Amino acid sequence: MMALNRDFLIRGWLIPAILLIVFLLPIHSSDVARAETLVTGISDNSIRISSNFTGAELVLFGTVERDAQSIARRQGYDIVVIVRGPQQSITVREKERIAGIWANRNSWAFDDAYGFLAILSNRPLADITSESARDEFGIGLTRQSFTASNGNGAFNNEQRLTFSEALLRQMQARQLYSQNEEGVEFLSDALFTARIAVPAYVPVGTFEADIMLFGDGALLAQQTVQLDVHKTGFEQFTYTLATEQPLIYGIVAVILAVLAGWLASVMFKRD
Repeated sequence: MMALNRDFLIRGWLIPAILLIVFLLPIHSSDVARAETLVTGISDNSIRISSNFTGAELVLFGTVERDAQSIARRQGYDIVVIVRGPQQSITVREKERIAGIWANRNSWAFDDAYGFLAILSNRPLADITSESARDEFGIGLTRQSFTASNGNGAFNNEQRLTFSEALLRQMQARQLYSQNEEGVEFLSDALFTARIAVPAYVPVGTFEADIMLFGDGALLAQQTVQLDVHKTGFEQFTYTLATEQPLIYGIVAVILAVLAGWLASVMFKRD
């Protein structure tokens, strides 16, 4: 009886389990063989802002590596690069003409907006991937979702959309937000490069560049490169003093103002 039960267990459980494992192994190996990977780099991981800083241009480059057995993509590869600066609170105000005077009426604060945002791709974003994927990964200026709050009562979705569009216009006018659907160039089937323009008044802090590889509309690989923007020289000294020692900074500013006024009175006084 015990031998019969043992034979039944072997035939009923062990053999099907072994067959299942053997069946799944080729599928798993095939997935690994088809996986693409990204190898990327950037011309400079640190931007130093001095008194004569007028902006900079970063060059991001990379290549798509794949196994010899990888399947060919019908539409080739697509690259999307999203460079995000430090998050900060940005307030957008609506002005209204009251009695001939322009005054602030409503305002909306975007508490976690990016101080810098650049989106680059090798072709139109709508041709690269689906609308749901663009919403999920924030691919596109209009696909950003920032936490918003207002101090003048509850706003409806239409008003929120209006203020969001105003935020994008303001940041684009200052060249802090940009979207370039020809900003990535493929030098070969796998080698690509992208040029990122950094304006003179870029905020300081840690930036992230997300490089996403798409094929046939699907996200195949993703890599993140960090870079740092910081002030140097006298600018760094005054910035550190103002943020970490505001009392001393204020006293020094008052003393310098008094000295400047006294020096001007001495130089231009009339006998």
